[in-house]
Amino acid sequence: MKFKRHILMTSAVASFAMGGLSLGLSAGVAHAQDAAAPADNTQTVIVTGIRRSLQSALKQKRNADRVSEVITAEDIGKFPDKNVADSLSRATGVNVVTGSANAGGFGENEHISIRGTDPTLNLTLMDGHNMATGDWFVLDQTAGGRSFNYTMLPSEVVGTIEVIKSSSAEIPEGGIGGTVDVHVRKPLDLKANTFAASAQGMYATLPDKWQPNVSGMYSWRNEARDFGILIGAFYEKRTFRRDGQEILGYTPQANFAGSGKTLLVPSLIGSAYFTQERARKGGNFMMQWKSDRLEIDFSGLYTYLEANNENHNFMLWGSKLAGQTPTTYTTDGTYVTSASWTAAAATSAGGSIVQDDIFRKAHSKSWNLNLDVAYQLTDRLNMKAQVGYTAGEGVTDDTAAWETYWDNVGATFALGTPTTQVSFPGLPSDPTSAAYLNNKYSWSWGGKISSPDKEAYVKLDFAYDINSGIFKQVLFGARTTDHTRTLNYLAYAWAGNGANSGSTAIGLGTVFKGGVTPSDYGSDLGGSIPGYSYADGASVYDYLDTHNGGRQFAFYPPLSFGVKEKTTALYAMTKLAGDNWRGNIGLRAVKTQTISTQWSANAPVKEVFNVFSPVVGWGRIVTEKEYWDYLPSANLTYTASDNLLIRAGAAKVMTRPGYAQLASSVSLVDSNFTGTAGGNPNLDPYRAWQYNLGAEWYYAPQALVSFGVFELDISNYITTETFQQFFTTQQTPQGHIFQLSGPANGGKAKGLGYEFSIQQPIADTGFGFIFNYTYVDTKDRNDQPVDGNSKNTANLTGYYENDKLSARLAYNYRSKFKSGTDRATPMWQDDFGTLDGSFSYNVTEHVALTLDAQNLLHEKLRYFVGNPSIPRAVYDNGQSFYVGARLKY
Repeated sequence: MKFKRHILMTSAVASFAMGGLSLGLSAGVAHAQDAAAPADNTQTVIVTGIRRSLQSALKQKRNADRVSEVITAEDIGKFPDKNVADSLSRATGVNVVTGSANAGGFGENEHISIRGTDPTLNLTLMDGHNMATGDWFVLDQTAGGRSFNYTMLPSEVVGTIEVIKSSSAEIPEGGIGGTVDVHVRKPLDLKANTFAASAQGMYATLPDKWQPNVSGMYSWRNEARDFGILIGAFYEKRTFRRDGQEILGYTPQANFAGSGKTLLVPSLIGSAYFTQERARKGGNFMMQWKSDRLEIDFSGLYTYLEANNENHNFMLWGSKLAGQTPTTYTTDGTYVTSASWTAAAATSAGGSIVQDDIFRKAHSKSWNLNLDVAYQLTDRLNMKAQVGYTAGEGVTDDTAAWETYWDNVGATFALGTPTTQVSFPGLPSDPTSAAYLNNKYSWSWGGKISSPDKEAYVKLDFAYDINSGIFKQVLFGARTTDHTRTLNYLAYAWAGNGANSGSTAIGLGTVFKGGVTPSDYGSDLGGSIPGYSYADGASVYDYLDTHNGGRQFAFYPPLSFGVKEKTTALYAMTKLAGDNWRGNIGLRAVKTQTISTQWSANAPVKEVFNVFSPVVGWGRIVTEKEYWDYLPSANLTYTASDNLLIRAGAAKVMTRPGYAQLASSVSLVDSNFTGTAGGNPNLDPYRAWQYNLGAEWYYAPQALVSFGVFELDISNYITTETFQQFFTTQQTPQGHIFQLSGPANGGKAKGLGYEFSIQQPIADTGFGFIFNYTYVDTKDRNDQPVDGNSKNTANLTGYYENDKLSARLAYNYRSKFKSGTDRATPMWQDDFGTLDGSFSYNVTEHVALTLDAQNLLHEKLRYFVGNPSIPRAVYDNGQSFYVGARLKY
């Protein structure tokens, strides 16, 4: 794209003067604008790299009919960040999370949150259709949510991303907070024989290890520009190490130490050591055919993520010790903030230290095939059709846990931030010594989990040009999906548990092969965290499979479920425009049909009898539900001046409950007609109204100032409550209404906020910056913060670019937010900011050297319970650097 440099400078300076803004443009530059050079001496500049990306994004944002943010790739195969979620975090009003509440954060962003809503309340599309996904981590698999996992989406395949904040009728339903539409590149948009490749070495500071990252893309089209093919491939490997300290819940202890008070004692205070080898590989393709009236696009994407991991945790066993009288203790009136117990107290309690060594073989995968057909039926009527199939799966191929404990060692702790001080008087200082390793065996558990996610979809859209008065176009269409999500848990029973639990016949030493936490373990967490020896994974698997009859695998219904969901949507929308305005108004009607399958020991017909329940057994509870949603929407854009737009929008939106919310296990107690339900198949969806009002001032091709206010009024928030449901059981064959505790509708939540952004190139220096800030306060009906809501979010990006060098530093900040509930304890992530960098140097027109850096300031993730002085966890994921080269033709 070309523009006249002196026109750009004049426009920028004039716009700032009119707006009363001053960004420090030099007097010399301003003076140069006053005396315009002759026309034949003007310079034409071809905008490339960062500036072209920003200019293209602003152009798309400006032309949109709704409130949105746009991110575009800087070049072929070059997205601003290594992870698409990282780039989304720089968009106004978008936050990212690196892990679920009870998992803590890992070193790669996985899920997004828009305007203070939980990740489950946002929708991600791929070129307008759903993309099935899979979670690699076991707790995310069993959680059965709907949020898209961005570790499955390599940035190399992406050309443009749109974050849609104000809905309209033609957009698929599902995003209360917002909708992200990811667009891949098309061969007919590129030059013939376009080729791009990159090779980088990835270095992670904590594991102190290099790993390869390579990707490539080739695009071809014929001279007639009516047929093209694009193919891409990628392979990325990285080694993770996470040092952490975790306090896994707080145990209420009545009459603690004879005080007459019920105080909360840390249940487990652990030295958590997580390692993982993560490898992502796959490819994508697209074929395009085009004629005067017809265009056909056929595309596909496949991603496979290998994610084997180990999680070791050496823990002070507070829940055991809580009933013993400590030698000393302190309290703040609610929590026991420090305490010391003797070895004799530990023996009486039955343990003072417990260690979990958990080994998981895991992977996830995702793929889709999609066909888009666009046909011009008449001069006024256009048709678009989309049909496709997508499948994903999160799999724990095998899990084996080896738990041991010490019951003759004293224990001391003192809560603190950032770390809690822990010591074990009497424990040998050499963790490889026989005296250390000769502890007691506790238990082993684990199994295999598969969570397939599948969807077939068909969409048909029509656009009819009216061009009569203010009526410009009518759009109407239909969409249907057929979705299936299941969770199949194959657990194991091991006879060695009963034979060895509580004895020294086996222990940590049985499966120890020299594994010890690194000498620098926890050194950057701000305190002294105990290191320790840990079990060897291969030895654990071998011992479990060759002793006491080996592991006996069987289907475990209580943690399994299934949901079949069919949706049918119809919509109609008209586009309107006048002299200084444009807009749309429409209605989307959506029918949802679900069949939820739960397993219960109280089901009238039993189907599964195995080692876990040989007598009582389990049966299916199948619930069908059907409902309609009618979603009106309206958007208005008013052109106040050539470069100033005023936008307004209102829309009713909905998000369906998570799959586990619909279908997790049910447990009933016939004696008093009560029970618990991990899922509630009668849930209605989240329903809400979105309201938007804002202004956007485009005072230069790469410059913008915008301000907006918004409201999200959720009338059907899903909370954990008591509710009634009719069941027929063996003991109550005639059926009865049971009082259950579980997910239920009825909650209300409201989010109010505003957002500001400014994007500014600084004269013709090559420098520029982008800044945005979002404030949002979202609370439930009890005036309590909802999960995922950071009140303050800010991003500051500075960049520099010339013909040879391109550099960017980006700082991203979000304030504390409630990240969920773990072990009946609310869990908050503390304020967090991270600085990332990206640099490239053009050696030639076709070759560039690259350096990318993540978490330059080596920030840590900190979590707390309701009071910031009461810690929950702290994690160090280290820093990451990518060094390599890019090739482009």
